[in-house]
Amino acid sequence: MEHDFSTLTILAEVTIAFVAFAAIVASLKITLGKKLTSFQSLLVHFFTESGLINASVALLPLVLWGFWPDELKVSRFTISYALFTSGSYLIFYIRRRVKISAPTPWPSLLVMIGYGIWLPVLAITLTGFFWQPSLAIVAAVCLWALCSGVVVFVSFLASFVDSEKSA
Repeated sequence: MEHDFSTLTILAEVTIAFVAFAAIVASLKITLGKKLTSFQSLLVHFFTESGLINASVALLPLVLWGFWPDELKVSRFTISYALFTSGSYLIFYIRRRVKISAPTPWPSLLVMIGYGIWLPVLAITLTGFFWQPSLAIVAAVCLWALCSGVVVFVSFLASFVDSEKSA
């Protein structure tokens, strides 16, 4: 049986391109001989690390399909992986924020609330109580992760410009 993975493939490609672009932009300040603040460094870590996790979630079904050409099995495993990696990373990220006493501007709060909503949705999806696990849910969570990385990147750019104004 054949399956169309084009949405997940495109999401993975766009995510990797975004992570590369964002990392290059973030490194511009460093190459100009200026240090990133601890908050800026936190944001850079977020959009690169979460972006790479997101890309792995988007690509995992393509690999698993070679072992189990069954959408339900692939979806369950991928959703479990997304729940574990995203949940673990969110805890790690929040602990990192607390450690440096980072401010929580509204875009960062929006992203954390979004993940706080998506994680229970993924857990409920695994139960199959309201709906069956599907690759559509995987694509939706990957789109959210990409959008949240972009939101945090825009916050980084704003902090970058604001720090240049105050200098």
